Amino acid sequence: MPYQQKSREEGVKLSAERRAQRVEKLKAAVSEIMSTDFARGKERITLEIGCGKGHFLSAYAEAFKDELCMGVDLISSRIRDSRNKAARLGLVNAFFEKAEAGEFLDALGGGILCEKIFIMFPDPWPKKRHFKRRLIQTEFLDMLAGHCAEGARLYFRTDHEGYFEWTRDLLLENKNWQIMPGETLPFEAVSQFQRILPVFNTLCCRLCGKS
Repeated sequence: MPYQQKSREEGVKLSAERRAQRVEKLKAAVSEIMSTDFARGKERITLEIGCGKGHFLSAYAEAFKDELCMGVDLISSRIRDSRNKAARLGLVNAFFEKAEAGEFLDALGGGILCEKIFIMFPDPWPKKRHFKRRLIQTEFLDMLAGHCAEGARLYFRTDHEGYFEWTRDLLLENKNWQIMPGETLPFEAVSQFQRILPVFNTLCCRLCGKS
C-alpha cells in the first residue's frame, strides 16, 4: 500500500476514533442531565444548535418552564457563560454542552427526541469555497429528521441573505421538511447576535407527514 494512502486511511481511522470518544463523553453528559429531578422521565427536548452565550435559550426556558431545553455550541467560553446565565436565573430546565451538532444528536440515541430545534444566526461561511462548512446541508437535515418527534418544528434565522436562500432551497428539496410560510417562532428574545444584526430572515418548518 502506498505510504500516502496508508497515511490517509490511518488519519480517517484516528478521526473516527476521536469522534466516537467525544460521542461517548456526550452520552454520559446527557445521561447526567436526564437523571436530574426535572428531566427524569422526559423523552422530548427543545434544542438550540449554536446557542452562543445562552441569551435566547435561557429566556426561552424561563418562559417555557415545562420544556427540557438543551443548547450546544463549539466554544467553551460560550458554554460557560450559558451555564452561568441559567444558574443566575435559577433555571432547572436549561442545560448547555460543548458539542458539534451531529455528535450531540448521536449522543441522544433513539430514546430522546427533539420537538423544537432553533438554529439562530449560524456562521454563514459566505465564501463559495467554504459552503461545505455550513451547518445546513442535505445530510444534516436528513440526520436531524431522524432525531425528531412527531410534530417537530425547525426554526432557522439568519441575517445573511445568501445563507437564507441556500437553506430555503435545501429545505424545499428535502423530503423530510416542509416550510410553513404562515408560521412564526413560538418565542422572541433579543439575543446577542440579534442585537447587532437587526435585519434578518426566518424559516419555520415541520417534519413532513407529521401534524
